[in-house]
Amino acid sequence: LRLLSYWERLRAGRPMPDENDIDPADLDDLWDCCFLLHIKNIGKPDYNYTYLGEHITRSLATSVSGAHTPEQVRHLTKAYVQVVQTCKPVVEEGEFPHIESGTVKYRQCLLPLGQGSEVLAILGGVRFK
Repeated sequence: LRLLSYWERLRAGRPMPDENDIDPADLDDLWDCCFLLHIKNIGKPDYNYTYLGEHITRSLATSVSGAHTPEQVRHLTKAYVQVVQTCKPVVEEGEFPHIESGTVKYRQCLLPLGQGSEVLAILGGVRFK
C-alpha cells in the first residue's frame, strides 16, 4: 500500500507517472522488494527486467531452485498484461506450490509507468511468505 501511495503522489493528476519520476531513495526500505520492467516485449516469456530487488532474487532463488518450473512462477506475471491494458494499478495476492514448504504465498503491487495513456514500464513490489 505504501508503494501504491507513492505512485499516486508521483502521478499528480496524470494517468500515471513516468519512469524518470521514480527515485529509489524515496523507497529505500522497500526498494529490495521492487522490480522494474519494460513492456516492449511483454508477449514474450522473458520480460525485460531493468531492476530486480535483492529480496526478490533471493526469494525466487530459494523458492524456484530445482523445485519449480517457470510455469509455476508465471502466477507472478499474469497481471502484467492487465496493467498494460487498463493503465491502472493491480494489487493482488496468491500462492503457488513449493516442493519443500507446500506453498509460497505472495502479495504484489503492479504500477503502470508511462506517458499520457501509454504504459511503457511497470514498477512492481512483491513479498513472499
